[in-house]
Amino acid sequence: MKNKINDLDEPTAKSVLVDFMNIYLDKGFGVMNKTDIETLMYHVFKKHNLLTGKCFDDGFMLHISEAKARKLIYDAQVKYDNRNQEDLYAYLRKSVGECLKNAFLSKNGKEVRFAIEDKYLRVALNAKLRDNHLFADTSFNKDIVSLDEQAFQEMILLLVPNFQKDEVLEKLNAVQLPDETKAKEAKEYVKDFIKEIFAQGLIEGVKQIGGLLM
Repeated sequence: MKNKINDLDEPTAKSVLVDFMNIYLDKGFGVMNKTDIETLMYHVFKKHNLLTGKCFDDGFMLHISEAKARKLIYDAQVKYDNRNQEDLYAYLRKSVGECLKNAFLSKNGKEVRFAIEDKYLRVALNAKLRDNHLFADTSFNKDIVSLDEQAFQEMILLLVPNFQKDEVLEKLNAVQLPDETKAKEAKEYVKDFIKEIFAQGLIEGVKQIGGLLM
């Protein structure tokens, strides 16, 4: 991180300092505590692309734990990425669409699962879904969002931009339950095996099946 700061050109370095000092002094000199100052610094660094907004990457850059990086990211978004309802909806459509387009989708029973590392996006998404009488479950893992398939499709209609809808639905249709796949493969294997051994003769076939069951 120090190398990135040292390599900044003069106009960018000045812009970083001015952005930080404007907010710091607006609060009143000496009013902000250590945590608030760190959150502000994170916000300014992220604004100028010195940080990525990803927990592991930013934790690595700042020499802090992933958990602390996660908290910094969320606090900075809540405090400084102020959005009205219209802007929040636009942010959700853009972010959810991009997330689902690039996400790995999986199924567990009738549930569809996908990962959202960004806590702010995850919280905003959950709130929007509740407003529309849809329920998302994150109890399995705080980064993993689970919805039943019907709710997932309704979320796509509600929040995914039109030009991305088909791509996301195609990804969903391509997902096959691992258990279903295994069961289908096992069923086909047994059918083929039975056909083969009975082709050798009824008595011999019965003997082979009996041997398998012993």
